[in-house]
Amino acid sequence: MLLKINGQRLSDDLDALGKIGATSEGGLSRLAMSAADVEGRSWFRQRVQESGLIFRSDGAGNVSAVLPSARQVDAPTLLMGSHLDTVHNGGRFDGALGVLAGLEVLRTCRDAGLVLPFHLEAISFTDEEGSILPLMGSRAAAGILTLDELEHPRGGKDALEEGMKRLNITPETILNAKRENLHAYLELHIEQGAILEDSGFDIGIVTSMVGLRSYWLEFTGESAHAGTKPMPGRADALWGAAEFIRAARDLVMRDFAPGVMNVGQIFVGPGAFNIVPGHAKLALEFRHSTREYLDQMDSKLMPLAHEIANQFNLALEVEPVAWVEPAMMDEGLMQTLEAASKQHGLSHTRVFSFAGHDAQSLQTQIPTAMLFVPSVKGISHHPDEFTTPEAVMNGANVLLQTILNLSENHHV
Repeated sequence: MLLKINGQRLSDDLDALGKIGATSEGGLSRLAMSAADVEGRSWFRQRVQESGLIFRSDGAGNVSAVLPSARQVDAPTLLMGSHLDTVHNGGRFDGALGVLAGLEVLRTCRDAGLVLPFHLEAISFTDEEGSILPLMGSRAAAGILTLDELEHPRGGKDALEEGMKRLNITPETILNAKRENLHAYLELHIEQGAILEDSGFDIGIVTSMVGLRSYWLEFTGESAHAGTKPMPGRADALWGAAEFIRAARDLVMRDFAPGVMNVGQIFVGPGAFNIVPGHAKLALEFRHSTREYLDQMDSKLMPLAHEIANQFNLALEVEPVAWVEPAMMDEGLMQTLEAASKQHGLSHTRVFSFAGHDAQSLQTQIPTAMLFVPSVKGISHHPDEFTTPEAVMNGANVLLQTILNLSENHHV
């Protein structure tokens, strides 16, 4: 008979944590390094210690439950986890499921008296959601966070300094938080989409985390009187920008599905009812699962922008902003997750994630894998976010079985 987690205990934990940072709309606001986040961390520490496990915190504010190996003191550590912070008015499963399922796996292994060849650790990484500095905790643990990132956080230097005071950490402790002697990292997460639900699969085995490229595109034409300048003779920068957005959308939907593109900001000048726009600057981002697909999208979208600029008699300036490489998951671990799913009689399929996760930081250093469970109606980052108790148990049991299989095989 297969060893299984205590579903009621995990459900109770999710319910209890879901009260911390609760909003009037029914969601959660446990923003990273906020007072609510600190309260959530304190609750987690109490649950860890009540369970007879070791509580651990590091210089980046990451907090963990640890079940030491009874076999050898210097054994490597197998990490499981995700994050306890939320977006503003988000849901109670995003991130929290991975951390609390990891905690439940530790308790189940301890209750069963298992002797593992590695230390087992359930970790919550600081600021996965990026309220201040995206993936700060996991990037610090992987040793890839830079001083420049700490000096220029997305949420502002003041917010980071205030948050560090709350967690009693400093830039120096953050940059020295790299973990050593790690065996592997596993992350259970809700899908945050509807592929699994729509296709009827119980488990999604993540092949990669999406890569992205972003650019500023600035179309420049000629400002003119909106009443007296004839329509055929205009060099309207907004016309060009609008045509590019339409054509880029059609191109990506036709040739690169399920890849995505987005224009999230647009600035138009001079900006008046009665002046033809002479400038239009837009923020373009596109995402896909491999570098090859990103290269192909790049090779089609940039020429398209120049072609449309010429069509509308406009100049075009292109400014690269960010390139994030896709994060590939470990094939051996993916196969182990698939075997565990099969052992529990759960249907599974391989998927890739269009959202970022802590796993993308860890995969730069150690074997890493992720599994998804279905999100009802694909809703996430919203008070209505929900994953059924059955799906929660399925994911946690696959996580547990994967640990058992890795322990039996003594290797990744």
